[in-house]
Amino acid sequence: MSSAAMSRRPRAAVLLTPALREDLFGGPGWKELDEVVEIVVHDADADTLLAHPRRALVEILITSWGAPRLTAEVLDALPALHTVVHAAGSVRALVTDAVWERGLVVVSAADANNEPVAEYVYAQTVLALKDAHRRSRHIAATRTLPPVEGIPGIYGQPVGLVSFGSVARKVAARLHRLETDVRAWDPYQDPGALREAGVTAVGELADLLAGCRVVSVHTPLIPGRTEKLITGELLRLLPRGATLVNTARGAVIDEEALIEVLTERPDLFAVLDVTAEEPPAPDSALHTLPNVILTGHVAGTVGGERRAMGRLVTGELRRLAAGSAPLHAVSAREAGLRA
Repeated sequence: MSSAAMSRRPRAAVLLTPALREDLFGGPGWKELDEVVEIVVHDADADTLLAHPRRALVEILITSWGAPRLTAEVLDALPALHTVVHAAGSVRALVTDAVWERGLVVVSAADANNEPVAEYVYAQTVLALKDAHRRSRHIAATRTLPPVEGIPGIYGQPVGLVSFGSVARKVAARLHRLETDVRAWDPYQDPGALREAGVTAVGELADLLAGCRVVSVHTPLIPGRTEKLITGELLRLLPRGATLVNTARGAVIDEEALIEVLTERPDLFAVLDVTAEEPPAPDSALHTLPNVILTGHVAGTVGGERRAMGRLVTGELRRLAAGSAPLHAVSAREAGLRA
């Protein structure tokens, strides 16, 4: 970036709905953002931006959920664009090959978005090890208290993480306070990195599911590679009383097989924040099985939690305005491996 460019605020376009802008920044946060960058256009959708008379000045694009896909045609209308800052998690639905071919810098707020996901998984793990999900359903159905014998308790239990990306790392750090035997399966991670995080690397996915009282899925949905990764055969390996938690993508699990297994084995429980179809079809057994909880995609940031992403975005823009590299840039390879 030239010294002339650094002497002024970078010019930015903000592609956020008014409601999402309020969630991410609020009044004070928006004022701070406006001090860091010159906002050329805001509250825009793709059509508004591409028709805007100052679009050719836009150097930074600030996006979030619902942003337009950055095709070559969109980028052609933004000749000065050099950086995209995405105030959400995965950028896979946003970027195209054209983004990488043109050498644009892509920044994601996934690190801030992942914190509530990790808290959600931690909370569901504690509830699962207390047998709270099943006990609640039992009490509602029978008006009696089930026995406490057989409840494992929260300390020292084996918990499995399917894939070991950012969210799983945060989950593992939280679980260590429970003296948890944290195990993870991830063929793309160096086992040494898992050891440094206090996690036992498991070589086979079957062994992970067979040996853990709680299994949490963190695998991204990669077309042709991870659809239905969790098969019925694997699900049948879960030990008695185990709980499956999914906050990644619904299609990573074979849902038809999951329904079959949960029907056959009422001792198992599934906490699904994501499903292959959202919401599931009205006639899906996921709505009625007594050993399923659907939470409807709330594990990620909601409400006031989103302000953390806004702060991350503003912090990254401060670095860019000062001529420094962002801390949360995403490479093309990383973008393809994130949920």
